[in-house]
Amino acid sequence: MATARSRVWLLAGAALLALAGGVHVTPAAAQSLSCAKPASPVDRTLCGSADLKVANEDVTALLRDTLANSPAAERDAVQRAQQAFLAERDRACADRSALEACRRLHEKRVSDLQTQNSAAQKKLAAVAAGIPKDAKAAAAALQRYDGAAAKAWLVYLYQSGQAPVANKESAVRALVAAVIDRDLPPDPELREEMRNLGDVATAPLGTALLFLRHVLSTTEMEAPCFLFTKHGQPAFEAFGAFWGNSRDSSPTLCEPPFSIFDSAEWSRVEARIAPAIDPALEERGSIRQGYERQFEVDNLQASLVPSTLLEAPHSPEARKVADKRKAVIAAFRSWSDFDLWPEADYKATIAALPAALAATAKVYREKFGLNPQTADQAARAAADRFIATRLALLLPDD
Repeated sequence: MATARSRVWLLAGAALLALAGGVHVTPAAAQSLSCAKPASPVDRTLCGSADLKVANEDVTALLRDTLANSPAAERDAVQRAQQAFLAERDRACADRSALEACRRLHEKRVSDLQTQNSAAQKKLAAVAAGIPKDAKAAAAALQRYDGAAAKAWLVYLYQSGQAPVANKESAVRALVAAVIDRDLPPDPELREEMRNLGDVATAPLGTALLFLRHVLSTTEMEAPCFLFTKHGQPAFEAFGAFWGNSRDSSPTLCEPPFSIFDSAEWSRVEARIAPAIDPALEERGSIRQGYERQFEVDNLQASLVPSTLLEAPHSPEARKVADKRKAVIAAFRSWSDFDLWPEADYKATIAALPAALAATAKVYREKFGLNPQTADQAARAAADRFIATRLALLLPDD
């Protein structure tokens, strides 16, 4: 249920929402099917088949998402295609003996909408990718959309100060309320997590980045690299592991130009750790996604903006992770449980680390222009990330 405060923001911000993120569009004939009292032969056909009921729900959800991810100028075409589908559906599905034809028709519509929605999201992602080049132009383009993703990008642009907007706090609150109260998929846990962020309009930028991450996790769009190169540690924290949340695997992170941990030196280290941690990873169940997410974030940070490895954590959660990392590294340096990790592999890891550190520091000097001292410190920080996240799998959970 929406909070009283968020309802006030949404109502008071209606005019601002038209400026900041578009006017809500209600999909024509996209209402969910009501089977309590099916009123027409078509309704009775759909309600009489579990598969068709699901297919109808899929069409409704995909139509909503496609319209939300399409700019205003392209929504009429989507609506016209839906009206054509409904007309054909009314012919094909009125006779309950024609279930197969009705099913095929719905499958085709679902497939068509999936294709359209994916294409629409790629176009929207391209708009967001243009933010570093011209943030104001990107904001103007995003205002032609009505979905959660476009609004979340606008929240980010306004909060980061890259695109000006009148009455910024009110505009951000209206966008946030519209996303949470209306635009998100029906996921009560996600809505609750986003409400728990508090007042995004007055919070640090990291909160707006986390808000963006939550919204992007409901789409096919990835987190672009410019978020991390521009904002550093707060961005890595916002897009890091939730540790057990089903959204640990989303959104996809951008691919760095190269991976520091794919080098031959780090591959030799990995070869000595993997036999011990791979079985432990398999046993972790859903929290496995958290570890895998952290592997990705560590690699992205070490490969894209290594100087940020030396930044202090910003959020309380990140500080807890940093403290745990220090404890794991201390355990690594005095490792003695050779039942969990054989002594030969442990010693081989110790022997391989200097070459990995030297190769990493060289990259940081030559590719990133870090001075020798900073390059050495960043290389050690990257090594701590690599070792700690993996070795934590062998230690008791807190």
